[in-house]
Amino acid sequence: MMERYRAILLLLLMTGSSIFFAGCIAPRMGDTHNTTIVIQNYNTWADQQRTYDDQVHSALTQIGNNVDTYNHEIARDQPDLGLLRKNVAADRQILDAWGTSSTALGSATDSFTTDTTPLDFGSDTESSYLSGLLAQDMKIYSIDMINAQQHFIDYNRDLGQYLTPDDPDYWDDSLRMAAMDAKAQALSSVEEGNAALSNITATAQTLQQRQ
Repeated sequence: MMERYRAILLLLLMTGSSIFFAGCIAPRMGDTHNTTIVIQNYNTWADQQRTYDDQVHSALTQIGNNVDTYNHEIARDQPDLGLLRKNVAADRQILDAWGTSSTALGSATDSFTTDTTPLDFGSDTESSYLSGLLAQDMKIYSIDMINAQQHFIDYNRDLGQYLTPDDPDYWDDSLRMAAMDAKAQALSSVEEGNAALSNITATAQTLQQRQ
């Protein structure tokens, strides 16, 4: 597994996060063992996860850039509210695209489970366990990242409402605080997703060694 990037998202001193992507494992040619079938299905899932990672990477990069713009504008005597509101709308669009990509990843996860659950490993209970563990952690990863996207949507909604009044004197600070909290929860979910993805890759590597 490789570290894809480290995006620093700085809305009011928020912390950064990193996203990882799953690496394919080479099945042994000519090996018809069910473990190899699991590895082949894992590789199919990993291909979809890399596509998913591209979408998440784009979303976090854009949000991070727009946070920088927010911090710059908000420090001015007369911030460009039109620009800030435009960025909020753009962030919502890319978050919706993240959601669409999540649906595709969920389908890949379901396919892995459907294709590997019926496999009979005979007396090889360890490989059977590892195959089930892969499916379990794939689901955990998907859930964690869906949670992250939803928290970012909450952040986007609260920030948009915060910036709605034309006069900054009427901005509701509770909305700013809610946006901060949602952002922190999103980043926490991303880190949990990273942990699940690390487990997925390690399990796949262990299975590859058992072929």
